[in-house]
Amino acid sequence: MFLRWGYFVARHRVAVMLLSLVLLLVMVPLIPSGLDRLSAEGWEDPAAESSVVARNLGDHFGEGGSVFWIIFSSDTLQATDPAFQAEVQQAIAPLADRPEIISIVGYANTGSEQFISADGRKTYVLINSSTRQGNAGEDLEEYRRLVQTPTLDHIWGGWDAAYQSFTTQAQNDLRRQEIVSLPITLVVLVLVFGSLVAAGLPLLVGILSIPAALGAISVMAHLTETSVYVLNIATILGLAVSIDYSLFIVSRFREELSRRDTPDALAITLASAGKAVFFSGMIVAVGLIALTIFPMYALRSLGIGGSLVVALAVFYALTFLPALLSLLGPRIDRLAVRGMAADHGQAEGLWGRLAGMVMRRPFMVLVPVLAVLILAGVPFLNVNFGTPGMDTLPPDDETRVAYDTLRTEFAFPEVSPIEVLLYPGSGQMTDPENIAALAQTVERVAALPGVESVESIFDLTPNGTASGPEELAAVLQSSDPAVAGRAYGLLNPTGARLRVDAAAAPESQEAKDLVYRLRDFGASETGGLEMLVGGASAVNADMVDSIVERIPYALGFIAVATYVVLCLLLGSLFLPFKAIVMAALSITASFGALVWVFQDGHLSGLLGFEPTGYIVPMVPVMMFCILFGLSMDYEVLMLSRMQEEYEKDRNNTRAVAVGLERTGRVITSAAIVMITVFGAAVVDRLLILQSLGVGMALAIFIDATIVRALLVPATMRVMGSINWWAPSWLRRLQDRLGVGEAAPKPLEQAAR
Repeated sequence: MFLRWGYFVARHRVAVMLLSLVLLLVMVPLIPSGLDRLSAEGWEDPAAESSVVARNLGDHFGEGGSVFWIIFSSDTLQATDPAFQAEVQQAIAPLADRPEIISIVGYANTGSEQFISADGRKTYVLINSSTRQGNAGEDLEEYRRLVQTPTLDHIWGGWDAAYQSFTTQAQNDLRRQEIVSLPITLVVLVLVFGSLVAAGLPLLVGILSIPAALGAISVMAHLTETSVYVLNIATILGLAVSIDYSLFIVSRFREELSRRDTPDALAITLASAGKAVFFSGMIVAVGLIALTIFPMYALRSLGIGGSLVVALAVFYALTFLPALLSLLGPRIDRLAVRGMAADHGQAEGLWGRLAGMVMRRPFMVLVPVLAVLILAGVPFLNVNFGTPGMDTLPPDDETRVAYDTLRTEFAFPEVSPIEVLLYPGSGQMTDPENIAALAQTVERVAALPGVESVESIFDLTPNGTASGPEELAAVLQSSDPAVAGRAYGLLNPTGARLRVDAAAAPESQEAKDLVYRLRDFGASETGGLEMLVGGASAVNADMVDSIVERIPYALGFIAVATYVVLCLLLGSLFLPFKAIVMAALSITASFGALVWVFQDGHLSGLLGFEPTGYIVPMVPVMMFCILFGLSMDYEVLMLSRMQEEYEKDRNNTRAVAVGLERTGRVITSAAIVMITVFGAAVVDRLLILQSLGVGMALAIFIDATIVRALLVPATMRVMGSINWWAPSWLRRLQDRLGVGEAAPKPLEQAAR
């Protein structure tokens, strides 16, 4: 199949090239309309209890909209000074006329010291909007324009402000990565090929694939919720795999061209490296599609978007690139760099000698290397997962500064409490018996270990208790809109709300344990009231539980699909199993490093980040799904070449040595490109992107060096002929699908 495709492209190269470019021309105009629809949300499980609480806060307590805060400060005035407060009121006055603004709460209309900072020079106001959280970005821009202060400094905070920061920072990080990675990649390719023309081809394929992929993602953004991080993953992953696949094909074409004419060289290239690229792309796509098993739409969109990117990278590597190679022919070595001889894949004795050395003493290599990789993964046993909060933004980002200021300088900051909703078993929540049950519940929640304070409707009554029903009614029917609005948000006929401040940080294990203790409350603790627990800590707990629950299904899907694809490619039952184990080992080691660096904070000074003490759970999930497929790139290329050699004389030892010798240089080069592209994330300022990129770069380094150079030859020497055994039915299936073909001998017998 691939051999025939090679001859077809050689005959119709111009038509193939033009058709591949038509797809690009169709996709590029679609890009602007879709990129504006990307969102920084979508990390929650929509079916989880915390998500139900979030929806109910809007439906039952009028708080489903956006919440902003503005922190005002002065170097000369105290925040309680009338002149200070007068300027604050003048600044926020234009917001009060906006129809979507529900309330503006601060020191002026409450007199509460919670709105005054410890040093007395700062105050904040809370702005509640009816605009759905995540959709208030345009409103925020208008608010910033309206709020002006002649003498006071002010900064904005809140989740919609954070979403804007995440989106802007992700785009800035992407540009920085490209600026860093593209020049280094070009230098690596020139060093590999010794020719500017040959070096430019993989880069050209990457440049073509990415706009087409962005167009496809824009279409996806119109059809389903799509994460803003898809943009970064698509661009970086698309560039990496496009260059990798093109590198494999160009390297093999130049090798074949040194002893054959152009059509034969192209056909053999596609029958070998082209087939490897096709199956590698399938495996990478399988890993990414596994992300759709998880319920978070951010992960699902990353899986779908990543699969589209890989599919387009394979498409251009097997259409545009072969057509261009056919046009160039021997001219592929034009513009040779002085002092650098063109390498055609025949001067790689170092890798052959390394394979020979490993295979002479396979167990002496196998055992210690396995031990090192397993030990490297041990830190992952102590992983602490947390949601990507505002503390993952750069320290100097305005939203992050506002978050840190509110959290550290105010006595009672309204930041990420545990939200507890209580609903009556019968009657209305404001009935006397349900109020009594509510008071009982508040008392028991406040007594739990790890609870610092509990805000409830009783905090608004003069004596802070439920003993006076008239006082409670007066609060609920207050003529002050701010008081009435706050009261309705804590108690109404539908239900009651408690805001529980935990002593521990929202992303900590202690806070998650408190969520579980609250959810263990039975009817006896709540007086028959139904309890739902949400908030940031609950979202974190639910997200981790949801991911852990579905990981076996994702791993099973990836393992089974990868095994089947590799069986069809390699015609072996053992080699696919070995490939899966090798990939798992390299990923395990990188997971340990991820925790050691980004959770525990080692090397934080060198990499320029502030450790948060947790790992965003989507990072290892995405790493596994992406890396599992990427590691198969090198495995497929190497094993395909070993299989070619094994078919000549059935000598396993020679096949392994020659296969590694022939592919060692190109695998090293491809790995350097991958490490460069992903490792450029070291300049990223979003911690989630930096940890993902650096983690993947490290995993690829381990995979391309320790695993490919040491573990693969050692295990293949130990297993001997078992590597290549397959039942006859598998061989027949390969032939029927057209993937078991080999280069004809002699070439003149090839069907053209």
